[in-house]
Amino acid sequence: DIHAHPPVVNRCANRERATGRRLIRKRDWSTLTGCLAGEGDSWRGGGSWLPAATSEAAVRFIIMVDFPAMTRRKGALLVAVASLALLSVVCVLFASSTMSPRSVALEGVKNRFYKNGNEGLYRKIKDLYGWKIDWAMGGDEPETPLSESRLDAVADDASHVASYLQIAEFPGDMRAAIDPTIDPCDDFYEFACGHWEESKGATIPKDASSVALQWDEVDDGIEKKMRSLFETDEGPAGLLYRSCLAGTQPAEAWDLLTPWLDLAENVTDNTSFVDASIKIQMADMTLFWSWSVDIDTWNKDRYALFFKGAHTMAPQADYMTLAETGVESKKIKALKDLVRDMVQLSGYDDETADNDAENVVLMETQMAVGQNDSSIEEGYDQWVDRGYLSHVVPEVDWDLWFDNMNFSGVGVGDDDEEMDEAGQPLSSPRLIIQQGDYLDTLSDILACRGYDGKDIDADACWDRMESYVRFKVIYNYASYLDEDFTDAVHDWHNKRYGEMAAKQRWKKCYSDTSYLLGWASSYLFVEKEFPKTRKDDTLAMLRAIRSEFNASLATTRWMDRGSRVAAQQKLDMMFFEVAYPDEWPESVFRNNGQLSEKGYPENIDIIGINAVKRASVRVYETPKRNRWGESYPIVVNAFYSPMVNGLWVPAGIIQKPFYSEEFDQARNFGALGTICGHEMTHGFDDTGHLLDGNGDQKDWWDPDTFDEFDTRADCLSDQYDEYGTERPHWFDGNHVDGKATLGENIADEGGMRFAFQAFEKSHPTERKSMAAHRLFFTAFAQNWCENDSKSSAIDALFSDEHSPAKYRVLGVLSNFAPFSKAFQCPLGSPMNPKKKCELW
Repeated sequence: DIHAHPPVVNRCANRERATGRRLIRKRDWSTLTGCLAGEGDSWRGGGSWLPAATSEAAVRFIIMVDFPAMTRRKGALLVAVASLALLSVVCVLFASSTMSPRSVALEGVKNRFYKNGNEGLYRKIKDLYGWKIDWAMGGDEPETPLSESRLDAVADDASHVASYLQIAEFPGDMRAAIDPTIDPCDDFYEFACGHWEESKGATIPKDASSVALQWDEVDDGIEKKMRSLFETDEGPAGLLYRSCLAGTQPAEAWDLLTPWLDLAENVTDNTSFVDASIKIQMADMTLFWSWSVDIDTWNKDRYALFFKGAHTMAPQADYMTLAETGVESKKIKALKDLVRDMVQLSGYDDETADNDAENVVLMETQMAVGQNDSSIEEGYDQWVDRGYLSHVVPEVDWDLWFDNMNFSGVGVGDDDEEMDEAGQPLSSPRLIIQQGDYLDTLSDILACRGYDGKDIDADACWDRMESYVRFKVIYNYASYLDEDFTDAVHDWHNKRYGEMAAKQRWKKCYSDTSYLLGWASSYLFVEKEFPKTRKDDTLAMLRAIRSEFNASLATTRWMDRGSRVAAQQKLDMMFFEVAYPDEWPESVFRNNGQLSEKGYPENIDIIGINAVKRASVRVYETPKRNRWGESYPIVVNAFYSPMVNGLWVPAGIIQKPFYSEEFDQARNFGALGTICGHEMTHGFDDTGHLLDGNGDQKDWWDPDTFDEFDTRADCLSDQYDEYGTERPHWFDGNHVDGKATLGENIADEGGMRFAFQAFEKSHPTERKSMAAHRLFFTAFAQNWCENDSKSSAIDALFSDEHSPAKYRVLGVLSNFAPFSKAFQCPLGSPMNPKKKCELW
């Protein structure tokens, strides 16, 4: 009861026509501390002996500890003792300078309390009880003018003790990441992650560009378990892993590459090019264009065949500079080195290698000039038929390609056939071209026209094509061949993406296996390592979050009633796929009995050929709305699909430190719950809110509601635009793009809000516990403890739709009033700004 202590506090309370307790409840620090400072002036006869910042820090400490919640826990004694200690500090600071500080015995603090990492905290409490108060008050000379710096030092210690007390009951692994010397109201990210950043997170492994506290721990845990399983598994996953460990001998590489090199040497005209393209793409490799089977853009009840232009090896801008100025960038020169290495290692002489290097860069330059990489990323879908392909690229025998790839029924049909609602014959899957401008470039290349429109000599034209095909097949296999090839690829990656150490062999084999056989690996993990009860636990968490989201929609004032109802219906229609599918797909068992413990590249061939065969069958099937696709259960992530309005939470992320049956539910909801809520909110982000419950784009809201959404979204965009400006040296003058990251920022905001509300609702005994709330918010923040290299951080500003990790924490929590309440952040502090953005 602060108002019951020095009379001056009561005088301040009376002056403000409120009790001290009411001032505290209102968190009116400026009023209370201003009054106290004024009273201090009257005691001292004028002159500011108690700086406002110092007194505010001291006063705030008294109520920063959640007494009701904490005293129910084992740390009650610590809290009570520390609180009395700091209360005495405040009493002394407001007493007459002629009074000596009262000595208080630490009878309640036993030696055993100095264990388990609490030594520093108890030492600071004893210091404050004893010599430091006396030191701050002038020691044996009480008439000596008080030193503001000494008073500040005592107040800083009080603040630090308060921070320690706020996390006293946190689990040890969470406390280990926290820097309690940081005021959580100034920068909660540094508070939650600061010690980890300066210790374990300070060093980025040489084979990585970043480290992440939570995500790396889960990845490492799964990796360790899977490595053990792969070493003994007799299924396709174990066999592929062990064949990778065995490696590829140079003689094996030669035998594997020889038929492909012969194929490249025989590409002399359009007919031989089409033949080579078919063989290469049947082996699941790419040449000029890639293809895939996925859900039809115009009809979600059907599959379609998608064509997309291939990426160039170096950035598009480097090729444009080369075309315009003739100047080769470092990455273009590095690409030439790579081509030379690949060709020489494959048995060709230096002259051929040099010629291939020049030809590959010429070919890639023409592809880049005719096809902008940015359009590849943004994407657009064009519904065409086979006749369109023949018209745009007549140099290719498309019927031959479709027949040999077993897609003969795609993109054809007669007008008198039964059609789907969009107008495609039901007998023929749709053919969809993405970024169709690359087709014109392909036609020019095959017609021996340069990017300048001029004809190229036929011999030079097909010599260029031979070089390009040869390099592409070698490069496609290089990562699976002997060390000379893998070292050359690693050297290229260092020059292209930045210096990183080569992975240990077992780590490379783990990555290859878990990627190429993601389903077989996931099945092994779930059957051997994953507690099945976690599936039901996570489903219950998702339903609780949805319930709170639904309740919030019912009272969202900026939406008209019809729009609210439609939004609730979409939320109700959203399906959840958790941990693993109830029915495992055929890809789990697709390669059974076909792989061996030796012949790693041969195993890669078998896996690729089987994948192509399966795709040629799947394109005619009816897709399941809840199909997992390539979102394997072993993946450490979560996903939302706007097209089908579904949410996936793989088993990979339902692990410590995101979730455990042993954790306090505040931690589970703060870590995994906010991620689940994040994905759920994607259904209502800047793109999701344009689609109805079926995933169809239509005007399903009132126009005014759409406008209100945009206004609130603009607030978030403006807020996040400011992040990064305070660190110009780190981001080289760049900052977060609030528009580009808007969808993820909306999802972060909504996910945290509804997970918090779901936690409160489903755990009523913790509803008013500030200790539980602090645990929740800290668990959320520690999801994003991350350390990036500078180059990686800058690249992410332009390529990642997420805001940098630090700002995901600061942006979300500074907009959320319950956070400020839990950590007693005064209004106007960095983590409790007067202006807040709220959408959902």
